[in-house]
Amino acid sequence: MSMKPLQVSLGERSYPIYIGPGLLSDRELLRRSIPAAQVLIVTNEVVAPLYLARLEKTLSARHQHSLILTDGEGEKNLSTLAKIIDELVEGGFHRDACLVALGGGVIGDLTGFAAACYQRGIAFVQIPTTLLAQVDASVGGKTAVNHPKAKNMIGAFHQPLCVLRTRIRSLPSRSGSSVLDWQRSSSTALSWTLISFGG
Repeated sequence: MSMKPLQVSLGERSYPIYIGPGLLSDRELLRRSIPAAQVLIVTNEVVAPLYLARLEKTLSARHQHSLILTDGEGEKNLSTLAKIIDELVEGGFHRDACLVALGGGVIGDLTGFAAACYQRGIAFVQIPTTLLAQVDASVGGKTAVNHPKAKNMIGAFHQPLCVLRTRIRSLPSRSGSSVLDWQRSSSTALSWTLISFGG
């Protein structure tokens, strides 16, 4: 069960941010959030063993593919972007398809930029799995890859359909902490990010 979503207010480009445990298994929420019949999940070799099978099972009724990339900032380049575009072309993905970014900031940037470029722009959804990506990289529509001489030099602003922010397995457990504590602290941190962003 997700909490009431936060809303990023950008007129026609507005989108919700859902926060709560178990979102990857919430079939009804994912059906509403990812309405496309064709879905490409982009993730990496670290995140895939933790979350990919669960997400694939929840989206099992769709025509879906998964692309597992190498982990690391070094992958945020035009060559890796081309791998995502190749997967879309070879899989016969249409303009009404949807990309799903399952990972941290690098995966979010790559997937978002691929969505911005493919057939002049298709939908994508952010499922950030690192704390920094949850409170920063997945908010604001910033997508980019690195140039050999500078970071984030090639990119675009492309807003997601939504952000699904679930509890991260890799976060350390604290004595006395609870799911509700995590949800409240997550909402507070993200609210400050939205204020800074202007949402």
